[in-house]
Amino acid sequence: MNDVSLVLLVIAGIFLVGSAGEIVFARTHIPDVVWLIVCGWALGPASGLLNSQVLLRIAPYFATFALVIILFNGGTSLKLDGVAKAAPRAAVLAVVGFCISAAAVAALSMVAQAVGVLPAGWTWLHGALLGSILGGSSAIIILPAMSTSKTDERIADVLNLESTFTDPLCVVTASALVTVLLRSPSAGGAATLVVLAKSFGIAILVGACAGLLWLLVLNLLRDHEHAYPITLAGLLLLYVLIDELGASAAMGVLTFAVIVGNARFFSRRWRFLHDVDLGEGVRGFHAQMAFIVKSFFFVLIGALLTPPWPLVAFGVLLGLLLWVVRIPAVRLSTLGSRFKRPERALMSVALPRGMAAGVMATIPAAEGVAHTRGLVTIIFACIVTTIAVFAVGMPIAARRLPHSDAPSDAQGGAHGAPAAVEANERPSGD
Repeated sequence: MNDVSLVLLVIAGIFLVGSAGEIVFARTHIPDVVWLIVCGWALGPASGLLNSQVLLRIAPYFATFALVIILFNGGTSLKLDGVAKAAPRAAVLAVVGFCISAAAVAALSMVAQAVGVLPAGWTWLHGALLGSILGGSSAIIILPAMSTSKTDERIADVLNLESTFTDPLCVVTASALVTVLLRSPSAGGAATLVVLAKSFGIAILVGACAGLLWLLVLNLLRDHEHAYPITLAGLLLLYVLIDELGASAAMGVLTFAVIVGNARFFSRRWRFLHDVDLGEGVRGFHAQMAFIVKSFFFVLIGALLTPPWPLVAFGVLLGLLLWVVRIPAVRLSTLGSRFKRPERALMSVALPRGMAAGVMATIPAAEGVAHTRGLVTIIFACIVTTIAVFAVGMPIAARRLPHSDAPSDAQGGAHGAPAAVEANERPSGD
């Protein structure tokens, strides 16, 4: 068999495994990404069909494209007129969980540096970078899990929105720390804040201006068959522009995505002649693009689960640590709520890390940040560990929940999408 035929078979196999994984997930609640990771491991370390050195060279390019897809997906899911009503508890869990997780990971990384697992040049700023990458749960795993489970809608809403918030939070924070490490790795707190403020300020300004201008483009592209390719091209150009300006491209793309995702919200308040929206065509195309990117990326994670084994072991340890520290994070963020102990237990195992962490694992070394060559191995091992905890823990925790009369998926509600998403679809009273 020639090389072209072999590549085509691998691509076909990845798509089939991804599709079959979603079908199996609907029946067993085992995340579909588990099978993609296993497929990657079989193609990489097990059989040698995929060369890890070649994959490491192409990973940063693919990761940057995946980053744009993730941020657009996360940004368009944040609905401005629904967040204030549905998201306070989720926002608390997202921020508290992110801060506790990032701090715990940073502290353990310094212990690892002291015992020689991490390089001697590893600093607290490197630890903060690692912690921010691993600070939040993955929407691409949590949302499907909630949509196919019979979890009470109160829990589903919180977990859906938490993961929707933390995906971009992890990416933006980690991107900012990469900028700091490249420009002033030994800078003090004040200098670091200045770098971050400048980076974020420029990115938000450019992203907001581009997003508001794109509302006019969307008005022209209503029902146009090429609306999605044009929008994707605009996203990529925006990323390059902001990056060339030396600002946070991730924050700029996220700002753009939030504005474009709330196009209907802005068009109604600015009295456009017609409601402006991304449209089903753009959303449908983007869903398929996200599926393709997800399929290849989790196969990449499995293919790169290779030695050095001390780094793999450290990644596994980080995954278990994230589970341990999530328990107090859930308790703190649910104080004063009506969540019972079994419900908190389910929320405590809903910690899978995913594409956002995987994408950011490849960025620091590709950008030239010192002492970050081992991040890919560490973070990929951590991702696999947290997904395993979720895959095993969710069914066990779900069985202990009190009987719920929550509406089924067919009736709509929080299972299929975050409440903030639904709220935006209701007529506004304007």
